[in-house]
Amino acid sequence: MEQIFETLKGIIVRALPTFALVILLHWFLKKVLFQPMEKVLEERRKKTEGAVEASEATLALVNEKLATYENSLADARAEIYKEQEAGRKRLADQQAKAVEAARIKAGERVAAVKAELALEVDKATATLAAESDRLAEEIAGLVLAGKVQ
Repeated sequence: MEQIFETLKGIIVRALPTFALVILLHWFLKKVLFQPMEKVLEERRKKTEGAVEASEATLALVNEKLATYENSLADARAEIYKEQEAGRKRLADQQAKAVEAARIKAGERVAAVKAELALEVDKATATLAAESDRLAEEIAGLVLAGKVQ
């Protein structure tokens, strides 16, 4: 067993420089290669995350402006519809007033024509009555004079 320990001791003594070189190589690579690489990767991640956050903020601002634009567009459309409806109502009122005025004017004209016609009927009746009396007297005179056969 002592010989195994002696052999083991020789192997360990010969392996110590290799072990030290591996530890030294590990430390060297860590300081020279891995830590700078991690810093670069961390900076890249921060820049990427910063760009993503900036783009998300810009997107939120754009969405907010879009919502504001859509609201103002909807308000403008509603205002235009109100103005159009008011214009239609004014036009309908004007047309109703014009129709009523025409109806009143036509009624007055009809009343005037009826009155004129009534006067003409009265005049015609009086003329016919006078004419009928004259014709009756003429016929009676002719019958009495014996000129009628």
